[in-house]
Amino acid sequence: MNQPHTDGKLGSSLLGRQDTSSPQFRLLQGVHETFARAVETALSTFLQSEIQAGLGEISVVTLADFKKTLPSPTCVIGLRLHPRQDSMVLHVDSSTVFMLLELLLGGKGESAPVAPRELTEIEWSLLEEVVRVLVRPLGESWRDFHETEFEVISLGSDPTLLPCPDPSRPMVRIAFTLKLGEQTGRFEMAVPQSFFETAAPPDEPEHALAVAPPQADLDRNLALLEDAAVEVEVRLQGPTLQFEELMELKAGQVLTFDYSLHKPVHATVNGV
Repeated sequence: MNQPHTDGKLGSSLLGRQDTSSPQFRLLQGVHETFARAVETALSTFLQSEIQAGLGEISVVTLADFKKTLPSPTCVIGLRLHPRQDSMVLHVDSSTVFMLLELLLGGKGESAPVAPRELTEIEWSLLEEVVRVLVRPLGESWRDFHETEFEVISLGSDPTLLPCPDPSRPMVRIAFTLKLGEQTGRFEMAVPQSFFETAAPPDEPEHALAVAPPQADLDRNLALLEDAAVEVEVRLQGPTLQFEELMELKAGQVLTFDYSLHKPVHATVNGV
């Protein structure tokens, strides 16, 4: 997905007005679409099941309003966003939690939905393992905004007990869907809007963030590059073979590289 060049900055006024056509909003959307693909891979690998993840709605709400929309009992997790003083809320609905825990314990996640209830201490410990898998790709995706490390600061089933020092604080609410066969689930996060906002540099007017090259210029530049010749080299960084063994290879022998199909390869274009 092509994303507009915005230097990782979100203008507060545009995000606050829910302007879905703005470069700032498209950046936010693109970052979390990338996160959804990454968390799909991470969860599928961790739980040994094919899980599909997708980005849902992005909106701005107050912290108080966000709390009011959460059912009870449910699963709400408070996370500190180090090195900043901000914290976020991760909400995973009960049916999704039980589906994930069943997969973690070796099941197939196809059991009948369980009625919402409070988790046991052991279930909370298991859920923390799943949460670590969730936030690892989130930290990588958020590098466009800040380097972030996550610390679990609260676990609970009652949303009304969430700390709410500033009920009117604007939060960016980002929802995601999870799908396992015929089962569907969801999780969402509420992140302080200020986390995604960075003031434009003093010598750069804010409106300059939205400026994009005319399409005609892009087409002309691409046409000029079509006939350019580049040198591409792809390497499998892994097993080595002694030159003596290489010289002794015979026709028909098979050389095993022992390189996973899912492992990235090292590629250079003109040496870069």
